[in-house]
Amino acid sequence: MASWGPKLYQDDIANDIKNYYIDLLKLGKTNIEVTNKLIDRYQEEISDVDDASVFWFVLADLQWDLGNLLPNVKESALKFLSEGSNLRRWQEENQKEAKIRKKILEDLEQKLNSPMP
Repeated sequence: MASWGPKLYQDDIANDIKNYYIDLLKLGKTNIEVTNKLIDRYQEEISDVDDASVFWFVLADLQWDLGNLLPNVKESALKFLSEGSNLRRWQEENQKEAKIRKKILEDLEQKLNSPMP
C-alpha cells in the first residue's frame, strides 16, 4: 500500500493524480482533456486491483469539487464504492484505520450523489 493514512489524499497515487489534474487545468486544458490524459497516463494503476479504486475516487472527488464531475468518472467511483474492495483492503491491514477509511468512503459516496457546487 503506497499510503500513509486512511484519508483519501494520504496516498502517493492520489497526490500524483491531484497534482497532475490541477497542473493541466492551470495550463488551460479542459476537464475532458485532463481526464483522458489521466486515464492514458495511469493505465497500469487502473488495471491494478488495489490502485484502480484510488484513481477513480480521487478523480471523482476532484471533479465534483470543481463542479465538473463526468458521468463515466462518477459511475466508476460509485462502482468501486459499492464493491467495497478498497475498504476490505484496509480492514485486512489495520482495523483502527479501516474505521476512518469507512467514514471517508461513506462521505465520498454521499458527496458524489449530491448536487455539485
